[in-house]
Amino acid sequence: MIRLIVLDLDQTVMGSDLTISPRVKTAIRQAQARGIVLTLATGREAQLAARFARELSITAPIICAQGGCIYDPQTNQVLHEVRLPRAVLPVVIASATRHGWNIHFETADRLYFPPESRHPEAIFELLRYSNWARVGDLLQDMPEEPHKFIVTLDRLEDRERVLREMRESLGGQVTAVPSHPHLIEGVPAGVNKAHGLAWLGRHLGIGREEALAIGDSESDIPMLEWAGIGVAMGNSSPAVKAVADWVAPTLAEDGAAVAIERFAHRRE
Repeated sequence: MIRLIVLDLDQTVMGSDLTISPRVKTAIRQAQARGIVLTLATGREAQLAARFARELSITAPIICAQGGCIYDPQTNQVLHEVRLPRAVLPVVIASATRHGWNIHFETADRLYFPPESRHPEAIFELLRYSNWARVGDLLQDMPEEPHKFIVTLDRLEDRERVLREMRESLGGQVTAVPSHPHLIEGVPAGVNKAHGLAWLGRHLGIGREEALAIGDSESDIPMLEWAGIGVAMGNSSPAVKAVADWVAPTLAEDGAAVAIERFAHRRE
């Protein structure tokens, strides 16, 4: 029996317009009415993810920063987190300078950009509800260690090259994970959405066999493999679909709602 539904946000629950369809909202409400716990698992920072949790009437702790931060939107508290070590930040920044990466860092409530960069306008559209700022010195002006950093790609064909550069430059200190066609994220070694989901499952007393996870990107693969039922969106890459127990329709076809209706609304 499904007791927990875990939803990715971007390209699963919402598109680049950051709106959630009525059918998805209805499917979520109906699952909640059956006593199923709903939560989000996203790369987004905690404060922004909480905005969408409120829109969906989600009260359970949410998984943010690719699993590196578990945030309770009811109490405004971080329940669990793993941050990038301070010692690795100079290595990340030096690598970004050497390779020409468009880089920014993320904490629970703010994103930090360098004073000048070539980030495309499209990334700022995705971040239009985020609290972000440019700072003079990323090492000196971030008041706390970030949960992750993000490299924005100029071109889709740069992905494999940048992934290789990140892995060669940063070794085992950071895990590089593609999370969007134009984004590659650097998270602490060992952190992923399965890490966050396993922590939350223990916190809630819900086993992995009772979890339904729905996502679309490579960053969702660990949680799809961890959950009892892992669902890939129809707009997912072949790698994501390959690990899924079922492939839902696309975002445009309300695939997340279809998956919830198929697996969570059925009578046992």
